[in-house]
Amino acid sequence: MTAARHKVISRPGAQPAKPESGLPFLSIGFRPLFLCAAAFAPLALVYFIYTFAHGSTSWPSRFSAVDWHRHEMIFGYAMAIIAGFLFTAVKNWTSQPTPKGAWLAAIAGIWIVGRVAVLFSASMPALEAMILDLLFPLAVAFGIAIPLIKAKNKRNVFFIVLLLLLAVANGLTWLGQSDLGIAIALNIVLMMIIIIGGRVIAMFTERPLGLMLKRHPKVDVIVLVTSLAAFLLEIATHLYDGLPRPIIGTAFLFAATANAWRFSSWETLKTGKHALIWVLHAGYAWLIVGLAFKAAHFLGADISFSIATHALTSGAIGVMTLGFISRVALGHTGRPLVAGTDMAVAFWLINLAAFCRVFGMWLLPEGSRTFYTLAAAFWCLAFVFFLYRYTPYLLSPRADESPRSKST
Repeated sequence: MTAARHKVISRPGAQPAKPESGLPFLSIGFRPLFLCAAAFAPLALVYFIYTFAHGSTSWPSRFSAVDWHRHEMIFGYAMAIIAGFLFTAVKNWTSQPTPKGAWLAAIAGIWIVGRVAVLFSASMPALEAMILDLLFPLAVAFGIAIPLIKAKNKRNVFFIVLLLLLAVANGLTWLGQSDLGIAIALNIVLMMIIIIGGRVIAMFTERPLGLMLKRHPKVDVIVLVTSLAAFLLEIATHLYDGLPRPIIGTAFLFAATANAWRFSSWETLKTGKHALIWVLHAGYAWLIVGLAFKAAHFLGADISFSIATHALTSGAIGVMTLGFISRVALGHTGRPLVAGTDMAVAFWLINLAAFCRVFGMWLLPEGSRTFYTLAAAFWCLAFVFFLYRYTPYLLSPRADESPRSKST
């Protein structure tokens, strides 16, 4: 599978990168953490489906199979990608080092130990398993706090707070409040997509297409306020009984409308020939669909909470994260920002997985088993394509290191 031949997209005046010291794999956070997440995503799903389909009298986790699946897709898969992104982005934002070398290896090891602890928690003391799992978001928060504080980068300090809130949410799942913890964590991840997507999708769209998209700061504020209000109201349903469902549904409707308003200015129809761009647009479109489905659910429409949630998880999070890590890994390993045919196929597969899991199971519930199987197969294949293409990139030195520096 060779990369398609397209015009190379690069920054004007870019200089050859300085050589990476030590192991390239441990030179920056996205390398080990994106690889861990991409390998974990299909393995965890296959294990869950096999266990769920066949049953098991010796399930090794304190969490039920469904709760384990929900927990690990957020606190395992999504958290690893968030950590890899933040270690990379904070380094760029602050010009300060983020964890690398032995420190980064230790953090990646903590993530792996956490996954093992969750899976085999039934045979471990509960407190010990919980601590092993909670160490990762705390380590990531500490890893970005140092450079942010040194650089006095107040604009992005809120990411530390979000990581600490994710740790609290994770702790709630261990304390018998799984629904509440998952709701908090999922909505935090979605807020990160809304914030980061708002910052970068327009920028990523402009450069290769030669566009100058209009910015609407007031719309961005409306997006943040309406989205946060909807998420907080949903979380509140796990704390207080009797909250009026029409109010929650209306809040989600406002959030969906505001995000669609922002999305409408991004010239999505012009991105079709650029897979690394349209996949990000597709991920944001799934976010809008998920918010609209949540609105419909709370307003009484025949859309289950599970269907609406999977539009946000399999759709928004799944599509956005695969597209994002693909672009970040290319740009930060000094390679052309071109997806190639294999990754374009992977992007279609991850969208098909979400389509089967959401629309297939909603519109044709009698075929749920078939659509569930197809969704899982498409999801796994998408990450197999990513691993095939990107594992060598993540393990090897940057492609744009200057020849002189390599020889000295």
